[in-house]
Amino acid sequence: MNNMELAGALVTAPAKAFENLKEKPRFLFPLLVIVLSTVAVMFWYYRIVDFDWLVDRMLSANPRMNEQQREAAMKMMSPGIIMWSSLISVVVVLVVARVVETLYYLLAGNVTNVRHTFLQWLSLSCWTALPHVIGTLSMAVFLLTSGSNQISNEELNLLSLNELLFHIPAGGKGYVLLSSLTLLHPWVWWLTVVGVRTWTGRSWLFSSLFALTPIVLLYGGWALWAFK
Repeated sequence: MNNMELAGALVTAPAKAFENLKEKPRFLFPLLVIVLSTVAVMFWYYRIVDFDWLVDRMLSANPRMNEQQREAAMKMMSPGIIMWSSLISVVVVLVVARVVETLYYLLAGNVTNVRHTFLQWLSLSCWTALPHVIGTLSMAVFLLTSGSNQISNEELNLLSLNELLFHIPAGGKGYVLLSSLTLLHPWVWWLTVVGVRTWTGRSWLFSSLFALTPIVLLYGGWALWAFK
């Protein structure tokens, strides 16, 4: 399979896609698609957003800052600094997340006698994350059709649980957690379980525990801290 055929197979026949990746692991295409599409949309966002409104909104969400502190902070923040620091952060976070996930698979595989190479696990991590591009595309559509330049970060993330269901304001309990989780996450997690099962030939229970244990620990711990 070529890259486009693999992307299509993730929707129609994921097990077949993972069989192909097991024999011919590769990661650059999905990683570049995820990173470049996200950077492009965020660059577009910061070029059109009402920056003064955005900064004021961000600072107002911090109850620990008084009016004088907010005014001082606004003078230190420029569109260029905010935009480029955000874009660099996006690239670093996306790449590091894939590497950390790969290292977990490598370690868990050694413990459970599932022997695959770093390159194989990296390809699994990157390809299973590819559905997140749909969320990025939804952001692009929103920017294209929005009649206002006063767009908050949570409004931009149309598929987040917070935007769709909970509508917790910035600074509220669980805001960051629920703004980070989207409707696409269950699909990504399911693909990961399918990939592990295809590569190991073991049960659904084993594959689910292998793939989802760090996710349950991460989001479970995050939820306990966010809603305490």
